[in-house]
Amino acid sequence: MKKQLTIILSIVLLLIAIVSITWVGAYNGAIEKNNDVIEKKVGVHAAMAARYEKVDAFIDAIEGANETVQGYLDTIMEAREAFANAIASNNIDAADEAIDTIDGTFINLISYMENNPSSYNTVNLYSGYMAEFSAATNVVTNAILTYNSSVTAYNNHIERFPNNLFLGAREAHKPYSVENYNKPLPKFNE
Repeated sequence: MKKQLTIILSIVLLLIAIVSITWVGAYNGAIEKNNDVIEKKVGVHAAMAARYEKVDAFIDAIEGANETVQGYLDTIMEAREAFANAIASNNIDAADEAIDTIDGTFINLISYMENNPSSYNTVNLYSGYMAEFSAATNVVTNAILTYNSSVTAYNNHIERFPNNLFLGAREAHKPYSVENYNKPLPKFNE
């Protein structure tokens, strides 16, 4: 009888140990992956901020911009300020909204310039800006892909069995998307 009680107690302790280890692993993994998602989101915002600094330099270089371009530049500057304020106050939703405004306006500005190249004093200004803008866009795109990879890893972790039993109803992160990427460019003067 004592031997059976020892065996049963050993099995119960083993099961408790297995459940405890699994629970701790699920919890710690979720924390680690969630922190990685947060870190990658900061990386996306940093890449976008660097990209917007290039636009600031370009804006300073444009002389005598016509009314259409000036409107785009004003919108970009206001949205850049809103983006900086949102990041400073840790308001991620407002930062994302500013990003959508800035990127949409960038696309329109570039498209307008491509369709009206004779409106600008120097082709080198435009060419140089386009090269920097493309490079910065690649950095932003890479940051978004890295963030989305972290989101997928976190979401898979919290949804995978048995982690889902131990983690409860944790909310999955949404992949990052910028509405204005991979859209056909608008046409001007057609």
